[in-house]
Amino acid sequence: MADGILAVEDLEGGAQRLTMNRPDRLNAINHPMAEALLAYFEGLRRNRDVRVVIVRGAGRAFSAGADLKAMGSPEALQDGPRGDWVLRDLMRAMRVCPQPLIATVRGAAAGGGMAIALNCDIILASESAAFHSAFTAIGLSGTELGVSWRLQRSIGISKAREVLMAGRPLAARAALEAGLLSAVTPEADLDEAGLAMARDMLKAAPDALRLSKRSMDASLEQPSFDAAVEAEERSQMLMIVRRGRE
Repeated sequence: MADGILAVEDLEGGAQRLTMNRPDRLNAINHPMAEALLAYFEGLRRNRDVRVVIVRGAGRAFSAGADLKAMGSPEALQDGPRGDWVLRDLMRAMRVCPQPLIATVRGAAAGGGMAIALNCDIILASESAAFHSAFTAIGLSGTELGVSWRLQRSIGISKAREVLMAGRPLAARAALEAGLLSAVTPEADLDEAGLAMARDMLKAAPDALRLSKRSMDASLEQPSFDAAVEAEERSQMLMIVRRGRE
């Protein structure tokens, strides 16, 4: 399915690839795209046919963030109360969808585009990738859409605050060394790397994949090791019971 803003492609074994499809604008996010992304991820919540999702941008960038050139037009991004908090709701919809999300990032992932990448479970990048907060460059706070929550957990407090407060881009190799990425690939190999990651995930039983994601998300919020073990044990017991019924 393709509607000009997003393209959705069904792949093998229950995988799906979502492409932000505004390459002429470096996949900058206007209001129609934000609404389309929100509808897509909200639709995954009860979808048991789709098991893994690969998220990418068309052309030479992942996403340049908000489409500032659309300001003053009917397609301008409207967030906050006037836009029904669409970007905030998008980030929440991505985090609660049960399918693992794999971001394949080439070129710029800036502002809201970086936030979309950070809301994926695994990030793969090509050598051209660069992650840029961009918010302070346009007079805004460096913290928005949950980026401080994810970055400080992923790359540490000092490096995360450098990226968000000094507005310094994080290039692909530096992002890999910092622990933000799983791998950096040559440009031509990025899409195949995403597919290979999805294939490995699809080897797991559907419920095991979903429960693994839920348990890992819950562990990030647990106050202690013992609490994390208790939550993980409940998920594992559920899988053991289900396997016993097969």
